Amino acid sequence: MELPRGQLLRADTFTSDETLSCDVVVIGTGAGGASAGVQLAEAGLSVVFLEEGRKWEPHELSNKQSWAVRNIYAERGTSVGIGNIFIPMPRGKAVGGTTLINSGICFRTPAAVLSKWRENYGVPWADEAGLASTFEEIEHAVGAVRTDEGVWRRHNELFRNGCEALKLEGHSAIVRNAPGCIGCGLCQVGCPVGGKGSVDRNLIPRALAAGAAVFSCARASRLLVENGVAIGVEAFGCDPVTEVVSRRLEVRAKKVFLCAGAISTPIFLLRQKLANSNGRVGKNLHVHTALGVVAKFDEVVDGWHGAVQGYYVRLPGENAVLETFSASPDIYSVQYEQYSKPMNQLRHLAACGVMLGDTAEGRVEPGAHEPRSKISYDTNAEDVRVIKKGIRQIAAIYFAAGATEVHTGFSRAGAQKNLAELDTLLAEDRPWDQMNIYASHPMSTCAMGSDKAWAVVKPDGEAYDVKNLIIADASVFPTSLGVNPQISVMTVATAIARAQLKRG
Repeated sequence: MELPRGQLLRADTFTSDETLSCDVVVIGTGAGGASAGVQLAEAGLSVVFLEEGRKWEPHELSNKQSWAVRNIYAERGTSVGIGNIFIPMPRGKAVGGTTLINSGICFRTPAAVLSKWRENYGVPWADEAGLASTFEEIEHAVGAVRTDEGVWRRHNELFRNGCEALKLEGHSAIVRNAPGCIGCGLCQVGCPVGGKGSVDRNLIPRALAAGAAVFSCARASRLLVENGVAIGVEAFGCDPVTEVVSRRLEVRAKKVFLCAGAISTPIFLLRQKLANSNGRVGKNLHVHTALGVVAKFDEVVDGWHGAVQGYYVRLPGENAVLETFSASPDIYSVQYEQYSKPMNQLRHLAACGVMLGDTAEGRVEPGAHEPRSKISYDTNAEDVRVIKKGIRQIAAIYFAAGATEVHTGFSRAGAQKNLAELDTLLAEDRPWDQMNIYASHPMSTCAMGSDKAWAVVKPDGEAYDVKNLIIADASVFPTSLGVNPQISVMTVATAIARAQLKRG
């Protein structure tokens, strides 16, 4: 097969097995894969992307969560971490990866985190000043702008009002890659108007314009290795709904970029017993644990209208942020059942979550069937302390904004009408699994660093054990971030791709 430069093809429609050659094959088209791939393609290399999901246009998306989990969520939205708590870990499966279903939040990697990577883990390029131009370049490429007040709607305004009443420092509208946002509140099921700058709408088209080829509905199954050197990837056409595999696609390449994310990347390696001589692949899992608080107001809020996550403030003294969020009425009615009888109570709710950079660690292993995951994760007392601190700060903000009560989501805890009642609840020695803790943004399962005894990849992204295998996604973060990671993923992937280009 000739390399179909500049084309996007569905591998599940092939009528015969195919083999082709290129300079670089990239597994994954999310934040990491798209960012690395566009650098390589625009440098003049022949690039092939392999993506298990399909390409979706805005008009093809549905506003139903049930449709979304079936069609654009990995493992149909069922990937969870199981341990002393039970935490869902959603991620995307489509051209654009998780950027298709996230809220578009764009934080730069905190300076303190970069400093830790540089000083403790031997990543010399992890420097705020040195990466400043790359951050700016990426933000421009994906359309990152501060959320306009015109699309906040009332649930974001109320949180802002509470922050102002308490005279908190640093509160602000969130920067998001959603320059065309109209405030429809449907980010998590894919933007129906194309207003979000997910990478399928900017970086992937740039790579195609530079001559890259994208094979959607192509499940990467095996890394081709000869004498310890990666030489390509074996993939199969895969129906994105039924997951039935069909024709074989073999891509021979000089280098392989593995950018499938912090869950799928280690699973891909572990199934083949690759790049794991130190036993660290899949370990060191970090996530951003979070818990939501809803507040009830006398006025109608209709929290599902407006930017899903439009406003934030940092939690003082902690590696955590407080971010507003919204959900559809069906999600609210399940999570906060007491407000669903009668249903019109849901119209009076506003919501905010505390999200922290965890200190706990988990583990990712292959599930019983490809491509299912098995995720183990235990939270710890320190992270629960920060969550409780964040809950109290959110409640204080909402009471300052005029809320009549708040609900933490604690099982069988009910609502609290003032901070004194909330303090009593938070002081109780409740089992942690009674807290409805949520997790997102898996990271660090193939960590980079200068110490081969601990790290899976070198600071330039190449695996210690497999030459010419480059990992460039959130799995290489040595630690948790404490802020939404998509800009960090894009920056790290860009830095790694450029390091490989310098190497030749």
